Amino acid sequence: MKQPLWHEIVRVVRCVDCATGNNLLLSVLNHKLKEFGVMTSILIDSKNKSIAIEVELKGEDRPISIRINGYGIEPDGDGSLVKIGDISFSREWMDVIAKKFLANAKLSIPVSVDLLEQIL
Repeated sequence: MKQPLWHEIVRVVRCVDCATGNNLLLSVLNHKLKEFGVMTSILIDSKNKSIAIEVELKGEDRPISIRINGYGIEPDGDGSLVKIGDISFSREWMDVIAKKFLANAKLSIPVSVDLLEQIL
């Protein structure tokens, strides 16, 4: 049976160093986000449960910084739920929307907790 793409990504990420793993994750995410813009960096701090992202969105004249602090992972059937703790954006209007709709939200990810914890 063919494994889902996420399983293959995790398998490869386990075999490479952190910087290379982040670049691989960046490539995969950019493939999904290409109609909106480009993610130029992603830094995951598993110990402190934080993620720093920089994106260049179409129509924006400057890069946008996104910071997630205090994320958590929990099982959800065969997949996982990622709970976003505090989230902030470098654009005020995006920050207001994110705090209202994304802070403490749970996102369903079709990857097992074990595999997701190896990425995050």
